[in-house]
Amino acid sequence: MEQHDYPLQALLYSVALHRYLRWRMPDYRPDAHLGGIAYLFLRGMTGARARTDGPAGVFEWAVPPGLVVSLSDLLDGRPPEGWVA
Repeated sequence: MEQHDYPLQALLYSVALHRYLRWRMPDYRPDAHLGGIAYLFLRGMTGARARTDGPAGVFEWAVPPGLVVSLSDLLDGRPPEGWVA
């Protein structure tokens, strides 16, 4: 997963979703409306007995809403809140 930058991809998709929800929902709050991400790799799903540290073929991440908002601001050319240059 990390070798192919899937966490970065998930974060960028979360930023895109954040921007869409901010545009479309008048009462949008990232901490209430953003959830985590999950990638399901069907070829890797071999059953519960295959691993003890979680389901095989599943990558989950509870992306912190503050990280999504900060990266969105940074990509807009604004320093994130609390940023010290």
